[in-house]
Amino acid sequence: MRRTQYSIRKLRLRAFLEAASPIADRLGPFADLDGAWTLLSDVERVAPEVVEDVLMHHSVGVWLSRALRQVLGTAADATPLWSEVGWFHAVAAAAAVRSGQPCAVTVPVVHGAVTLPTVGAYRLGGRFPVGQAKVVNSASGTVVEVPGPVRWQPVRRHRGSARGRTIDVVVDDLGPYREFGGPVPPGPLGDGEWDEWVKYLDEAWELLTARHPGAAEELSAGLSTVVPLDARRDVFAASSSAAFGAIAMSPKRSATEFGEALVHELQHSKVNALLDLVDLHTSDGAAAHYAPWRDDPRPLDGLLHGIYAFVSVVEFWHTQRGLAPAALARRAEFTLAHRARQVGHAVDGVRSSVELTDLGREFVAAAAVRLAACRPVDSPPDVVTAVEEITAEHAMTWRLRHARPDPRAVLDAVAAWLDGRPPGHPGRGSVVPAAGSGESLLAALLKLRVLDPREFDRAPHRDGPDHAYLRGERDSAAEGYAARLRATPHDVASWAGLGLALDSDAMRRAPELVRAVHRAVAVRTGAAPSPVRLVAWFDGSTGTAPAGSG
Repeated sequence: MRRTQYSIRKLRLRAFLEAASPIADRLGPFADLDGAWTLLSDVERVAPEVVEDVLMHHSVGVWLSRALRQVLGTAADATPLWSEVGWFHAVAAAAAVRSGQPCAVTVPVVHGAVTLPTVGAYRLGGRFPVGQAKVVNSASGTVVEVPGPVRWQPVRRHRGSARGRTIDVVVDDLGPYREFGGPVPPGPLGDGEWDEWVKYLDEAWELLTARHPGAAEELSAGLSTVVPLDARRDVFAASSSAAFGAIAMSPKRSATEFGEALVHELQHSKVNALLDLVDLHTSDGAAAHYAPWRDDPRPLDGLLHGIYAFVSVVEFWHTQRGLAPAALARRAEFTLAHRARQVGHAVDGVRSSVELTDLGREFVAAAAVRLAACRPVDSPPDVVTAVEEITAEHAMTWRLRHARPDPRAVLDAVAAWLDGRPPGHPGRGSVVPAAGSGESLLAALLKLRVLDPREFDRAPHRDGPDHAYLRGERDSAAEGYAARLRATPHDVASWAGLGLALDSDAMRRAPELVRAVHRAVAVRTGAAPSPVRLVAWFDGSTGTAPAGSG
């Protein structure tokens, strides 16, 4: 995969140069792209392995993706054209410095630093957020010609070994493109932070080589970079299609968390590489699919990514759950059951899609086989129940936010309600991505109750329909949610809670239709129907009900 990715990256670099040449007059001090290309070519003749290492650096992949968009007129943000395109000179200079090739190259200063991928960063002492400097490499060494003092910080690497397997990674805390987006300032780790990252990386490697040898073999071959993210950012782990082999993550609390993040995110690199070679689907890329691990609609690519990555997470926890210490045993059981149910739901939803190619169907079928081998069969009953409720509530919430019912089906259902007839076919609606995300209070409480019963028992304000539901008082909970809906008819959490409290098939299938009919009846008659009776009518468990009845 790496060899294929390298070939693709070189092709994209050539495409970038061809697209940038006509606008060279707009690049100021970085107009000599041919000179930078010649320098890179000279290095490749004497040290091809150095050029490969530099071009395959994750930051170069991210930069190249952004630079291509810049020169094609579809820039992702307001980063200056001349500075972003000019970073090609820093790429060429990095290769020259690595190989000992003499050069004098003008490079951009980004966020107060001259950064050479795979080499390190020269941080300027003055206020110099964006500008230019000259990198001069000669037999006597490398210097950066710029006014004021310069502080050199080399790229940090870590090599870990366990059971005959080695992991050798860059820990990138300097590069401007390290976080897979626009340029960011260097964020060098302090000595204590570095020690903590290395400790968890080594402990995770010990765990993976001992209990997950297949995953360890993949990581040894495919992982190139770990990017530390600020602890204040809510990012468990992330990867990018432009950064093969790189994983960004926030600090972890344990080797198990660290290991899970590595296993999960490497799968995305594998799928990204696969998608550069074959077509798994014929979708137009519209964000219209439900991924149970996300709050937003996903394109089919994203759903397939998630299925593949989370199957590996299920396999990870299938092995880990019997090894977790007593304090973490419940979390291991819950995570395994939760992820397995999520992936199962996604596989069931996509396996019959007409947009899958033959290879796409094989891809999903293979994931289903792996999932079947790891499905928990002896999870504690309360964990199973909590997972069923949490996933059902999440699916209803997603549909209420993003699904739009068929207008004809709404009109037909309103007429049927008013005429005292059973509801008809729900029709085919659409997906329209909308704002709204985050876990509901009910889902958070369901999770807390199963993971930390003592903390759950200390929760204050134990009134309202959510707590009634948790006490098993389903009728009281339904009445409470209905009361909320009388005050705020569009409240997503109350509609989803009502669906759970009534154990409604209709709400699981098409809650957006139920809500739309509720609103349409209110508009047409001036009186909203009872949410409880309306849901029961859709479920077919009652006779007819006059509109607006309580």
